[in-house]
Amino acid sequence: MNNKIYLAALIAISSIIFLQSSIAVHAAQPFNIEIDLPGSYQNVNPGTDVWFTIKLLNLDNLQRVDVTLNYDIRDSNGNSIIHNSKTVAIETQASFVADLTVPDNTAPGEYSVNVDVNSSLGESYAKTELNISHPEDDLAIYYIAAGIIVLILLILLAVKSRTLIEKIKLKMKIGRIVSKKLKK
Repeated sequence: MNNKIYLAALIAISSIIFLQSSIAVHAAQPFNIEIDLPGSYQNVNPGTDVWFTIKLLNLDNLQRVDVTLNYDIRDSNGNSIIHNSKTVAIETQASFVADLTVPDNTAPGEYSVNVDVNSSLGESYAKTELNISHPEDDLAIYYIAAGIIVLILLILLAVKSRTLIEKIKLKMKIGRIVSKKLKK
């Protein structure tokens, strides 16, 4: 009887360990996702297309499987501002070029490009950072730099013109003195 209890306990413990390990396997992401966002698209203005590459690696590597790629740009609160999706087949690995157009009314700030992959094997996801600014914000730096340059030029002009004015005054004084001497 003790052997039966011992055997039942061993089976129960083995079942629990097996269930936990199978849950861990299913909880892991079945795909490795890499988002390649070129530097020229990491800081964009509203109305601009953002191009990026999605690289998928099927970690199960067992069979060809159809996956749905959901990709979007999300704000700092996780709200999607633009979304797109497509279904593709993948066996071991694949790369896809995708693009999203930033809406014209998007506020400047930090955003992210998110990719979610859904398949019969499970879900996987990845994200990368994106900064959205306005053209006016970009031009502000140029306006400040131009203002500083104009101010420097005005200071140089004032310094140079002061010596020039002194020379003109001196010539006028000499002219008056010479005129007085010639009249006598």
